[in-house]
Amino acid sequence: MPLEAAELRSLEAAMRRVFSSYGYGEVMTPTLEKEASLEPAGEGKLGKSFRLFDEHGDVLVMRPEMTVPIARLVATRMSGRQLPLRLCYFANSFRPTRLQRGRQAEFSQAGLELIGIDSAAADAEVLAMMSQVLAVCGIQDYTIGLGEASFFRALLDSAGVTGAGRDAVFAALMDKNLVQLSRVVGELDISDDDRQAIMEISALRGGSDVLTRARDLVRGSAMDAALKRLARTYYLVSRYGFADRILFDLGIIRDFAYYTGVVFEVLSSGIGFPLGGGGRYNNLLARYGRPAPAVGFALGLDRLHIVASRQGDVAVERAPSVVLTGGLDDAVGLAGELRSAGVSVYSVPGDWDLKTARRIAAENDIGFVALASGDGVQLLDVESDETRNLDGGGLVAALTA
Repeated sequence: MPLEAAELRSLEAAMRRVFSSYGYGEVMTPTLEKEASLEPAGEGKLGKSFRLFDEHGDVLVMRPEMTVPIARLVATRMSGRQLPLRLCYFANSFRPTRLQRGRQAEFSQAGLELIGIDSAAADAEVLAMMSQVLAVCGIQDYTIGLGEASFFRALLDSAGVTGAGRDAVFAALMDKNLVQLSRVVGELDISDDDRQAIMEISALRGGSDVLTRARDLVRGSAMDAALKRLARTYYLVSRYGFADRILFDLGIIRDFAYYTGVVFEVLSSGIGFPLGGGGRYNNLLARYGRPAPAVGFALGLDRLHIVASRQGDVAVERAPSVVLTGGLDDAVGLAGELRSAGVSVYSVPGDWDLKTARRIAAENDIGFVALASGDGVQLLDVESDETRNLDGGGLVAALTA
């Protein structure tokens, strides 16, 4: 609807200002991609995409997310660009979904990718930017669940969990179904100590004390390095001033298999789904012929708008506006003067009555109605019901004051 669309555009504008302040440039990728161009990513999610055929019989995919198309873009048209690259986007993505409240097959996303730097500092910049974006959008009640994909994968490696058993563990974690996870882990051919470690780590969540508790579960250099990297990222996020937004959750497994390091989700009360999330993916670009580390995030604009609206009014920059009777005929000249002065004019015929004009103003969130008659104009303030009689010049002055 018009007001909702205006609020969404306002949120986008606020996000663009944050992205630009960190040097991120916007890119646009096709809505339809040839399936063959996305296949190198090797992502199971592409199997759950909308597909159709073009006139040559080639299979086309409606993009299910933005990270893979941007990886392809970076490896092809931007192959000669010096790294790091900082790219952002605002786009619709498409993914078949179960019929239930809150899930959409078409959804708007805003996000970014920082490509070419593999460090805790880069991870922290992305997390801090996401926090700043949420702040400028008016989101007050949110938490960032922060985990480390390589920490949990290294644990499974050390326990010898592979193949179908490993997939079943990840599936249970993605569904956040600890009952199913316990059942799956119980059926694995591993030691009791390994079973206990998997269940403990999957349930580890809380403040910075999680890092201390996780230290006792470290098995090998890979887990040790992952935990130290996570601690360093947290320290650097605190330098940006957002440490209080972090909730450690070592059981987070995002729904794309390309994540190799830090992973995170944004949660807010009052909505049953994450507002967005992201993480580090260091192997994806190599599949397109340009090896480079990368980290990024995506936020669902529709969900962000719902939460922002519940937590307060979404600020929308608007020009002064008026419903002008006669703006389509007798008062066309006056309507032009108003528009030249920066006033938004909703023109209706001169023979329309005040009641109809006022209803139009109320339904379109317009503050004033002006009834042109001869050389004069009657101006009605819709909210206060006050009326003034003015000439054309006085109307321009009153609406632009």
